[in-house]
Order: sequence, then C-alpha cells, then structure tokens
Amino acid sequence: MLSALMLSMGMMAQMEPIYYEGFSKCIDEEGENYGYTGGNDEQWGGDIAKAVVIYQDAPEWSFDYCNGAYQCLKVGTAEKQGSATTPWIACKGEAVLTFRVAPWEDEKLSTKSFYVSIQGATTTDQTAFTLEKHKWTDVTIRLADIKSGIRITFSSTLKLRFFLDDVCVRPTDPALGVIRTEEGSSVDFGLVGCNYGAKQQTLHVEGVNLSTDGITASLKEGNAEQFLLDRTQLSADGGLLTVTAKSGATPGMYGCYLLLSGKDVNTSEPVEKRIALKIEVASLDLAGCGMKSDPYTCDDVVLLASNEGTVWTDTYYWVSGFVLGGVKRYENKENGNYDGISFTDRLSLVLADSPSETNADRYVTVQISDDARAALNVVDHPELIGQQIEVLGLLLNDKFNPLYLGKPGVRGVSTDEQYVLPTDMETAIETVARERQDGSARKLLRNGRIYIVRGGRFYSVSGVAQ
Repeated sequence: MLSALMLSMGMMAQMEPIYYEGFSKCIDEEGENYGYTGGNDEQWGGDIAKAVVIYQDAPEWSFDYCNGAYQCLKVGTAEKQGSATTPWIACKGEAVLTFRVAPWEDEKLSTKSFYVSIQGATTTDQTAFTLEKHKWTDVTIRLADIKSGIRITFSSTLKLRFFLDDVCVRPTDPALGVIRTEEGSSVDFGLVGCNYGAKQQTLHVEGVNLSTDGITASLKEGNAEQFLLDRTQLSADGGLLTVTAKSGATPGMYGCYLLLSGKDVNTSEPVEKRIALKIEVASLDLAGCGMKSDPYTCDDVVLLASNEGTVWTDTYYWVSGFVLGGVKRYENKENGNYDGISFTDRLSLVLADSPSETNADRYVTVQISDDARAALNVVDHPELIGQQIEVLGLLLNDKFNPLYLGKPGVRGVSTDEQYVLPTDMETAIETVARERQDGSARKLLRNGRIYIVRGGRFYSVSGVAQ
C-alpha cells in the first residue's frame, strides 16, 4: 500500500497544476526596500514582511491583515487575526491541494494552531496542523466530491502569524478534461480614459482531454456588449483567442465574464472555465490611452494621480515624455523624495511633456532598475537629456499611492522591452539647461553635430568626452 501510494503521489507531482500561486513577484528591486522580507530568506520575525502591496501570480485572492514577504505571504499582525482566501478555482471530481506554511518567530505554537478551510469539496485528510519553529511545513490534502470548483482559506487560532507559499491544486486523474489559460481567473484591461482606443488582450487557451467538439468561447453577464472576440470556436487542443475592448466605454463599467466551455472526451461531462474581463474607466479627458501606439502623456499621469476617482490596477501602461534628468533626493527625508533634478542619479528619471518644462508640478518620476538601467540613466547617457522617450510601467507605488519619490510616477521599468529610445535626433535643437551641483547641462548643435555640454565639457551623443 505504501509503495502504491508513493507511486500515486509521484505521478500527481508531475501533473500540470490547475492552479498555482507562488507570490514570486513579491521581491525588493535592486536599490529599493519595500519590505518584501521574511520566510524564504530565513528571517522569521522582527522588522520584516512590511510590504503593503501583495503581488499575486494568480489574482483575486482575498486578504485580511496580510503583507508581502520574500516571495511568499505573511498572514496576520501582532494585534489582528489574519486570513488569506484563494479565488474560486474551477475543477471537478477529485484534486490534490499542496502548500507550504511556516510560523512567525516566537509565537506560541499550540497543537494544530494552523488550519485550512475548503469550500466546494470534502476531504478525509487532516486540515489542522502543528507548525515547527524556523521551518517550512509541506502540506498535502486530497479533495473529493468537487462539483464545479473550490475556494480555500488559510488561517490560525489565537491570532498567530504565519508565512504561506506555493499554493497548488492538481488533478488526481490525468485523463480529466480541463481548460487552462496562462491568465488564470481574470484578464485586467486596466484603467482607461473615456477617449481611449480599442485595447486588446490575447489569451493562450489550452484544452486537455476534450472531445472533438472543441472549445466554445462566449461573453456573459455585465457589459458583454463592450467586448469583442476574434472567434467563438477553438479546437479541442485550444489556441489563441483575442479579446478587444471597444472604444466608447462609460465610467462605472466593470467588464463581464468570458466563458470557455467544452466536453470531457471520456464522459462527455461539461468542462468550463470562467475568466473575469475587468476594465475601469476614468471619467477624465486624457490625451492618451496607455497603449504603446497611444501612450499616456505626463500630464495624463499627473491628472490620474490627482483624481480621487482613479481606480488603480496592476496593469502596465506606456507613458511618453521628455527626459529632464534624474531625481535629486532629500538626504534627510524618509524615502528620499524629490528635491529637484539631478544628473548624477542612475536609479530614476524625470519626464515632462516639454523639454523646457520648469513647473515641477507637471513632472513625472520614473523608477528604473535591472536591464533598463544601463540604457536609461542620464549619467552614462547624457544624450538622453531633452529627448522624448517612452516607458512601460505601473502608474502606482502601492494600491493607494500613485507616487514615486513624492511625485506622480511610473514604477517597475526594468527590462529592455519596457522602453523606447529616440531613433532620430532633431536637427533644430532647443537648448535645455538644468541646475546641478557642479554646473549645468545643455544640448548644443555645432557644425551639424549634436553635443551635450556638462560642467564645461563636451560629450558626443554616445557619451564620449570630446
């Protein structure tokens, strides 16, 4: 029996998950400290796990008194009972739930102080556990009698805090018909202005063990008339499906559901996957829509940041602006907020809608890191000063604060796919001067060639001293 059980568990371990959440995006970026510490870095208590934003690989969790830790979740506070609940996970029949859990430092670990509640399924396995100090506990729970889906809540007794990671649901039957998408349970079109153009999202749909009838795609409930599908029928193996949000949306619109349906190849039982199509519309007059073909302007970003009705999402948007420099930061102020323009900072940019803009209230700050930093910083590339670029990032610092270094900001610009540099230099160049500690910087056209003048020295557009 034991050998058969181990073999069965080994087979299940190789099967593709129906659902997985590893909180892999909860990590501090280079040079930044947002509090993503604790758990996977072997820190278990103290001044850790303070991140307010909890980045989810699979969205729509429900959190009560939780924080982001190092690529995991911290549940509960010293004063408040915490819990974390998954979204509704579509599945049928039988499945296996696995996850890792570890206790907070110095908590009184009573017997079976951590427990799991499961909606939509039955189990004969243990659902309450005693945790060991400074150690992750691997938990496996077999689920049965699933009619259409499950929802799982992780909590504890006596207001105890704990870390949670690697929540995974796998089918027990490899022949079970399922429909999967990389997008999980929702597709977020994000925040768009009233005058936005059509936005598109492409879904990668996979069908497993479905009948030859294939997969039918349809829009249900809500504002279904606001969206278009490029097709309504996919093969049994799946394929690409494009969803377009029409122009002309109105404030208050939330979206609809995309229903993907088929039949199990063996039982002919219905197989479904529901995906929420979410869209929020700002009641603002914006110049752009945040797409690469129609990016937001800096004034758009400032307007969105100052609008109390703006609904922030985890969607990345394109923003266009002229580079004025980097951010000079307050040395004696927490978080080093904006204190002017700098030409010695490699970690940030300041953008505006004009290369000669002097009103700091119209400036937008940009966080740059990783691969993007080598190409975007003004220390190594002074030729960027006064040039128009485009960047792709988040228009929020956390769920409630759309500022970066104290100004409306674009956060998370970190790869070479998240920026567009100017391809053609203008022949008529406006001189751009900015204060700096050791002088000024300006762009100069001389004998048909463009130079950057900084601190009395001339540089070519590639940054080579002349």
